[in-house]
Amino acid sequence: MARESGKRGGGSGLVLSGMTAANAMILVDQTAVPLALPDIMQDFGVGSQNVQWVLNASLLMLAGLLVLGGRLGDLLGRRRVFLAGCLLFSGGSAVAGLAPAFEVLIAARVVQGVGGALMLPTSVALVSAAFGADRKGRALGTMGGVAAVAGALGPTIGGVLTTAVSWRAVFLVNVPLAVFCVLVTLRAVPADAPRTGRVHVDISGSALFCVALVSGVYGLSRTQATPFTDASVAVPLVAAAVAAALFVARERRAANPLLSFSLLRANRNYLGATLSQGLAGMAEMGLGIIFPLLLVLNLEMTPALAGLALIPTTLPMIVLAPVTGRWYDRSGGRRPLVVGFLALAASGVALAIGVYLANDPATAPEPRTYLALLPGFLLYGIGLALVLTANDPVSLDSIPEQDEGQASGVSATAEQGGGAVGIAIFYALFHTAYIGRLHDLLDGGTLAGLSAQQYAQLRSGLQAAEQTGLQPDHFDPTLLPYLGATYAASQHAYIVVFLAVSAVGVLGAVATGWLVRRPT
Repeated sequence: MARESGKRGGGSGLVLSGMTAANAMILVDQTAVPLALPDIMQDFGVGSQNVQWVLNASLLMLAGLLVLGGRLGDLLGRRRVFLAGCLLFSGGSAVAGLAPAFEVLIAARVVQGVGGALMLPTSVALVSAAFGADRKGRALGTMGGVAAVAGALGPTIGGVLTTAVSWRAVFLVNVPLAVFCVLVTLRAVPADAPRTGRVHVDISGSALFCVALVSGVYGLSRTQATPFTDASVAVPLVAAAVAAALFVARERRAANPLLSFSLLRANRNYLGATLSQGLAGMAEMGLGIIFPLLLVLNLEMTPALAGLALIPTTLPMIVLAPVTGRWYDRSGGRRPLVVGFLALAASGVALAIGVYLANDPATAPEPRTYLALLPGFLLYGIGLALVLTANDPVSLDSIPEQDEGQASGVSATAEQGGGAVGIAIFYALFHTAYIGRLHDLLDGGTLAGLSAQQYAQLRSGLQAAEQTGLQPDHFDPTLLPYLGATYAASQHAYIVVFLAVSAVGVLGAVATGWLVRRPT
């Protein structure tokens, strides 16, 4: 394994600032994109199902290769791998921002995902190495907290940039930030020792993991339009299950595995933090898709205003990130994680109640409609702040130093993979509940059934509203009576999704309460 040389750089504080900027840049890129999707859909003339791959193309590569990125850092040198990731991420961002065609944009997002997969796990390991054992928890908590705050601000940034400049600015803004990360790394992080001997990397294991993840998410995303029995759903899900089984068998036999199951079996904290990160990623990124729909379509906000309306989800992170780091240093991660997940569960209930209390949009929504959602937004921010800040130190505290790159890669993979799964599951759940409820209302009500042409017009009008905000006076007058039914159906779907998030929160509290212990 290549180890860092003894020559130190510009100090641990500078290392922390550079690695925090890298983490924040990647997280903002993910959370800002949903607010740019309607404009991308309009510019390239693609449908809502296809445009989701602007987000998933990066997210899936990021999740699929994070463990490999951490392992490459352990084997080839963390500074070297981090810098390579920065160059790939900045190049992909530049191409995405200048993309002349939708296919080019998707390819650039894939490159961004590969770059992020090299950056995220190595950045955590570099910060861990730069601070002593007595300060590592606080440093990692600060990095995770600041990055989480930046990620939570992503919808605001994405909405403002898209409205004020262009959706392209959402990607181009990454380029100067990546240059800053490169310069800080060259100045502050010590050079890796020269590599000696051959390096064995588990490429087949990485390929199997990617196939399992991509096939699974693709199959789940197809459930928005087709039933589980359809071949376009069943075949990818079966392929995902087979690839996952082959991956487990491969890793158990490999001399130098990509993912060491022995670490998960031997360390309860590591296993608990990995499960925790996956569940938190599901809620974080799954609701990152749902929140803009709620604010833009139901509360009639523009994308920029919707981004600003989500600021309450970031305020608890700003306050609680440093507090959680100190809490962890005093008592370990069990209490912050359990309390965080309980807050996340409570947020789902509060959001469901807030949606239930919302008014009919026949007139412009009143301010109290948003105020009814505010407690849920704040609890959501509190829950994610506690969980995401505590997870990294819980994961790394009992892991041997030589395995920290792999451990941080697994933790980040759990979050990104959970996020990809959360997007697919929560959006499919929303779509299924919405369509089922809408058909019940139309079939059992007094409104005349919609013709195929009218249904297409209504769907087109609602999709256009995702960019401009829902404005009933711009709709075909013959379709206005149906807006009440679509609104009621969407209310039902939001409630179903938010209660599912509550279930995720309860599961996270039980898992972390059972597994995580104070490190010795």
